[in-house]
Amino acid sequence: MYAFAVEAFGEPPALRELPAPEPGPGEVLIKVRAASVNPIDWKIAAGQLARPDVTFTFPLVLGFDVAGQVTAAGEGAPFQVGAEVFGMRRPATIAAHPYGSYAPYMTASLESAALAERPEELDALSAAALPMTGGTALALTRWLDPREGESLLVVGAAGGVGSYVVQLAAARGARVVAVAAGQDHDYVRALGAAEVVDYRTADVADAVRAGHPDGVDAALDLVDGRDLVAGRIAPLLRDGGRLASTLFAAHPDALAARGVRAVNFNYDATVSDMEELARLVTSGRLRVAETTTYPFSAMGEVYADSTAGHVRGKLTVTTEE
Repeated sequence: MYAFAVEAFGEPPALRELPAPEPGPGEVLIKVRAASVNPIDWKIAAGQLARPDVTFTFPLVLGFDVAGQVTAAGEGAPFQVGAEVFGMRRPATIAAHPYGSYAPYMTASLESAALAERPEELDALSAAALPMTGGTALALTRWLDPREGESLLVVGAAGGVGSYVVQLAAARGARVVAVAAGQDHDYVRALGAAEVVDYRTADVADAVRAGHPDGVDAALDLVDGRDLVAGRIAPLLRDGGRLASTLFAAHPDALAARGVRAVNFNYDATVSDMEELARLVTSGRLRVAETTTYPFSAMGEVYADSTAGHVRGKLTVTTEE
């Protein structure tokens, strides 16, 4: 089979011919129907998550989010052959489990991945666009706990995680202030944003202060580094507010004097989150992020689009051409 893999950290990923994996005890073999792209893929390829005390197996097949069918099962596996499943690999286990979802087949266990059965009402492409970004959004929304009438600033609102956080927070009755490019304003408003700031044409800090002179109740930054979060986003919070960053850009100690709770967030995927995402989508309470779909043969192109950034919603890949 051909898989999108790296031979070593720092080398460009490419389609490579590899043997199909076989499931061991507790594992299932998944025929991949669809996968989606996340920034962690190119960070891993670049070696940004490599550690000197961890030995990785190469070739390393990229890809975390998956939707597919179980075609073989090892002894004690959690699903039977024929089951339709979706979920995501756990980043902490990729050294020992080098087969990701950018391939026709991958193996997974409940230790290496958070997998749940895919309901019939949820198509494979939609399911593949949910796990990492949707699960992260669920967990972030729980931590930020935006309440009815509170204001939540979301920087990077049109991306994968942002698309889901905007909806989840708006459903709680929060007033979402979305920071996004001008061409994405209609999109984030349709998701539930009450206010939108175009970071390309306006000073974000000035625009937010104009509408919230006493500060916003909570803020989520999905795109900025430490200097921008400290200098631009954190000062927009009221005393006693909440701040979360997915890029480890928050300064919890520096903000404690103002009573601001801050967290550098790293998502730990769970099966229950996958099941909750499926329930929310199939019940109509959550809209799947806007997706752009590519055939698996164009994996190089979709990867390049992801690394370029500024993606609206999700990029998905289908193996069913």
